[in-house]
Amino acid sequence: MKHNQITSRSIAAAAATLLSLVSPARSQEDNSDRDIYDLNPLVIVANRSEVPLNQIGSSVEILESYDLNKSEQSFLLDNIRYVPGFYLRNNGSPGGAFGITTRGLNTNTPTVLIDGVEVDNPSTGQIVNFGSLFGGNVSRVEILKGPQSSLYGANALAGVISIQTADGKTDPGSQLGVSYGAHDTINANLSTRGAEGQLSWALNLSHYEHQFSVQDPSFGPEWADKDKYENTQASLKLDYELSESTSLNFMTYWFDTLSEFDPGDPNSLFGAPELINYSETTQFFSRVGAEFKPNDQWDSSLGIAFNDADSVSVTGGSFPNDGKRYSYDWKNTYLASSTWTLVGGLEYEEEYNDSGSEIRTNSSIFLENIVAATELLDWTLGARHDDNSAYGEETTWRSTFSYRLEDINGRIRGSYGTSFQAPSFFQLFSSFGDPGLKAESGEGWDLAYEQALVDGKVYFTTTLFGNEVEDKIIFSFNSYTYANEDVYESKGIENAIRFQVAENASATLAYTYSDANYLDGQEAERVPRNIVSLGYDLQPAENLNLSATALSVSSQYSTRFSTMKQSGYTVFNLAGRYQVNEGTQLWARIDNLFDKDYQEVEGFQTAGFSIYGGVRFNF
Repeated sequence: MKHNQITSRSIAAAAATLLSLVSPARSQEDNSDRDIYDLNPLVIVANRSEVPLNQIGSSVEILESYDLNKSEQSFLLDNIRYVPGFYLRNNGSPGGAFGITTRGLNTNTPTVLIDGVEVDNPSTGQIVNFGSLFGGNVSRVEILKGPQSSLYGANALAGVISIQTADGKTDPGSQLGVSYGAHDTINANLSTRGAEGQLSWALNLSHYEHQFSVQDPSFGPEWADKDKYENTQASLKLDYELSESTSLNFMTYWFDTLSEFDPGDPNSLFGAPELINYSETTQFFSRVGAEFKPNDQWDSSLGIAFNDADSVSVTGGSFPNDGKRYSYDWKNTYLASSTWTLVGGLEYEEEYNDSGSEIRTNSSIFLENIVAATELLDWTLGARHDDNSAYGEETTWRSTFSYRLEDINGRIRGSYGTSFQAPSFFQLFSSFGDPGLKAESGEGWDLAYEQALVDGKVYFTTTLFGNEVEDKIIFSFNSYTYANEDVYESKGIENAIRFQVAENASATLAYTYSDANYLDGQEAERVPRNIVSLGYDLQPAENLNLSATALSVSSQYSTRFSTMKQSGYTVFNLAGRYQVNEGTQLWARIDNLFDKDYQEVEGFQTAGFSIYGGVRFNF
């Protein structure tokens, strides 16, 4: 009862704070079109081919560059955490231990693609840390929820996050940005994008560093020091048009991060203050490809990708996790008729565990049918077969539907699919591993209703969802190895409403309820039952933009056998951007406006009231 009262008061305070920013309406040329929410942008991730959103049956969230930039947050993590159905957590600061819960799935992470390259660590299977990915160079994020192995294979049991970086054809220009803020935070980036004749390019360089201690300083001076975090990144994209129907493309991305951390609890094994504690990650991935059109009905692409991820954690010893992946893909989209499109392809992967001596290969074939059954009903049916040298063969499938209620500008959509999560090299072959581990198998569904009102100025959606995972891989304290020991279920509801308050103001409100349990009935860890987010965007003058957000997360168990729940929290952030002239922009941001003392991961404190600011030069 006490928690419910706290949550209610927090939500009320959030609403009052955001609504207090409302001012009389003024015209706004830059953002008025953005505030009318379009239900029909083209989406690639849902079918691996461009399809209008109102014909897609799966749940898809889209973050455009406007959505990513208005918060003035450095890291992609701090934008995705507001997506309904997602709970993201870091152990106190960017670059630390990272976790994500998607629709109640606490250990099943989405597949993450950056410009089409799968960027998890091949050694551990862990996805890239969003606390290490900058958002400033990202032009669009497409988030596909639910089981998606029929399109993307292993590790898409919890969905797919597709990140597209900016390119020279659609977003030309150069920019230099520098900023400074709380915790000795320094951030600088330089980018240049453009096109000349048949060639277009995009180059981005970024550096970030800060100092912050995430553990209790009362343990002693070793815990009271400021731990350093450094992050340097570089990326390059090239595209060359050989003809109207053929183009070559290339991308490469490199980042290096260093994160110091305090000793653990002094009473734990690795809590000794004399131990050196840090983690370091260096990752390089690249892809070269070609897109061509054999005829008017057929689009095809070929690609070769490479991913090299090296990470090490040092605390009372060195624990490296290094892996490589070579990927080869051939994808085709064929317009069989005016109402029937086929999307299919072949893929082959070689994965190397450089921390050991293991190698595994995977061959796959997939086919997706996209059918306009009637003028109002769209339907898909697809399947995929994977053959892996380490854990065997898996066949998965998915079907979706979208039915438009044109008379009332509404839509009913739904999906059902099967999926699987592959065991990692560490789970299979380490001293804690079991070579006989099976892949986790899952099935999931969702059913949604969407409605647009007032010429698209108001939009709301409500989505029911459910997931079941069999042969869930957990660490067994009976055998002290990883084992397939559990069945896991999650279900819930996602709700969101977006509306244009005035010509110069828009607001969002989202609520997610998740209920996740193991087979024995125990409530799952790291799954908050309730998450509420609020957002408000205002343009009080032509050259001034303001943004406010609030996130309220309910209590949760922090570990599998916890008896007490970790406390919930509510956090408010503010941001503003001022256009001085055509080439200069100033910005400022306040995180944790009310100096809330809270933890995303139990035992790791987060930053209190913090102010940041910077300047950008466009040329």
